[in-house]
Amino acid sequence: MRIPKRYGQSQIARCPFCDSVATASNKQRFPVCSKHKDSEVGSIKCSCGSWLDMKQGPYGTFFLCFKCGPMNLNKILAMNGGRLG
Repeated sequence: MRIPKRYGQSQIARCPFCDSVATASNKQRFPVCSKHKDSEVGSIKCSCGSWLDMKQGPYGTFFLCFKCGPMNLNKILAMNGGRLG
């Protein structure tokens, strides 16, 4: 079942560092605000305790855990309380 998007309900990208509206991208192609354009995401741990490897795919940035498998940015932000920095 396909649900069409309504006017004004489009997706708004948020900065993972400060939760403001993302208007730019950093060197790692993360959607960030203009204040964090030069910031980079450091090492991130998964909920299982292993380190996540950042990859670039055709649909954007995703993370690869060797135990859990691939995870998107939204799942990582949910595990880390909504922020990376």
